[in-house]
Amino acid sequence: MMYFETDDLRQAYVVAKNEMRKFLRGKRFALFVVITIVVFSLVTFLPYIVKHAMDEDIIEILGSAIALHLQFVSFLVLLSATLFASVVIVSEFEERTALILFTRPIKKTSIFIGKVIGCIVLETVVIVLFYICTFVVALVYGEAITIQLFESMGMAVLYIVATSSVVVFISSVMKKGSTCVILTFVLLWMILPIITGIMSLSSIDPWFMLDSAVNAIVPSHLLTEFGFSAPDMVKAAGTMIAWSAVSMVLAWFAFIRREF
Repeated sequence: MMYFETDDLRQAYVVAKNEMRKFLRGKRFALFVVITIVVFSLVTFLPYIVKHAMDEDIIEILGSAIALHLQFVSFLVLLSATLFASVVIVSEFEERTALILFTRPIKKTSIFIGKVIGCIVLETVVIVLFYICTFVVALVYGEAITIQLFESMGMAVLYIVATSSVVVFISSVMKKGSTCVILTFVLLWMILPIITGIMSLSSIDPWFMLDSAVNAIVPSHLLTEFGFSAPDMVKAAGTMIAWSAVSMVLAWFAFIRREF
């Protein structure tokens, strides 16, 4: 049964802290930070450097610094899930470090929750910093910081939890980290978009698909301003929560039953 006591929470906190420390010292986090900085820099400066060579309609769209930056949030979230969540569980078995953890007086559930929380917190911090920098750029260009932008950040956090939950489930059943990374990439970047695309072409509303719900990250007033239909925020949030809950329960169940 999945229940928690005070000491279990403390143990989960220690595991989460160690997990974040491990990622911070690793090459994956450095790579993610570098890619995030490169993406932010290109999106911030490149459009205005080549602005004179663009069509007026494109210039009008690029006039919204917020809209332009938020288009890349989903990419960064998927990248973070691929780099971190895909190895957060499988690495313990591949590197045999779980043998040490399992012999200590700590519940498997505490280990699982601690590792997942550490991973998600680290991903969230980077994405929130991306939002803060985007807000600064928007203020520089005279754009207003509205409540919808904070709603967007909330949706981005939900998307982090949802994608990480799906990937943690994959990580809980795989034997090799490299295989898990490849499967994560194929699932999130190819399979889900293909399924959603086919549904759309078949006149089926794919609102329950995770990669469809991510459209809610861009504030609705910015989408409608540029001629796109605004997604249902409640449906999008519910979809992400449902994917998170189901995937996390399956991942936990697979983890506690897993043996060497």
